[in-house]
Amino acid sequence: MTDHCAAFTASLVRAAEDVLPAEDRARLEAHLLDCPSCLESLTDQRAVRSWLQAEPVVGASLGFDRRVMAAIRAEAEGRARSWLDSLDCHRWTWRLVPVAVALALTVAVVAQTEAVVSGADTDALPVSSALFSEDVSESSLLSLMLSANVDDTLGTHRLGTSEPGTSRKDQP
Repeated sequence: MTDHCAAFTASLVRAAEDVLPAEDRARLEAHLLDCPSCLESLTDQRAVRSWLQAEPVVGASLGFDRRVMAAIRAEAEGRARSWLDSLDCHRWTWRLVPVAVALALTVAVVAQTEAVVSGADTDALPVSSALFSEDVSESSLLSLMLSANVDDTLGTHRLGTSEPGTSRKDQP
């Protein structure tokens, strides 16, 4: 099919259904003489039409309309349940897992930050807690993050602290 053939697409369907007006039929037949692709498409359309006409018409089974209406009513009633039904623990359990994990991680980070700030035993803290300390110089922090392993604690690394009176927050 070419771009010119697109104008005949609707005519092909109507011709297959034998409802194409005479003037349009004449234009289509002239086109079909020069276009084997459209002729094949018309042949396919007619084959499908005859196959569909040969198939028996199947009606809806007895009681179909009652079953459909009953399903619609049941779904509408399901939406109109009590607000207490929304408290179903099975429904909420898996939805709250990500929230609980996020909350636990937040508590862990805050606890580590508090331990660093309060001057607790820093040797047992993970290396990542140095990120929250303002007493560690930027160069020491960079070398620590590049050389430390995930499971290391601050006690396994010697940290250079900022000079007295200057902290990371004071540096530009």
